[in-house]
Order: sequence, then structure tokens, then C-alpha cells
Amino acid sequence: MSIPTEKFGQRVYGKWSGNPQGSKEAKHRCVVEVQARGTWAATQCRRLRGKGPNGEYCKQHAKMVLKK
Repeated sequence: MSIPTEKFGQRVYGKWSGNPQGSKEAKHRCVVEVQARGTWAATQCRRLRGKGPNGEYCKQHAKMVLKK
């Protein structure tokens, strides 16, 4: 579980040499970057936001963040 850093107010997910631009943050999804099922690529969590600090996490990842 990781959270990409913000640059110019925007988070970018799945950056790598084959996709240097990555994918822009979907503002309605959880901010955590997770490994896509069945592949090595990283993507933004697909669950909806609304829990945890600033309401930026899904229910599952909010529990992980609050434990730390």
C-alpha cells in the first residue's frame, strides 16, 4: 500500500518507463496505489472514497491508515 506524492496538486498512478505519464487521479476513488490483480502494474484503488483522514480513503484502507 502506497500513496503517490502530489505534484502541482495532482497525484499520478502507475508511472513506469513504459508509461512515463502514468494515470491521473480519479477524484472519486480511494487515494491508495495498489497492485492490479494478475499483473505487476500499479493502479489507483477502485473503491469509493469517504472514510479516514480527509475522507480520501475507502473503508478497507482507512482501517490500515488509522492503525499506523
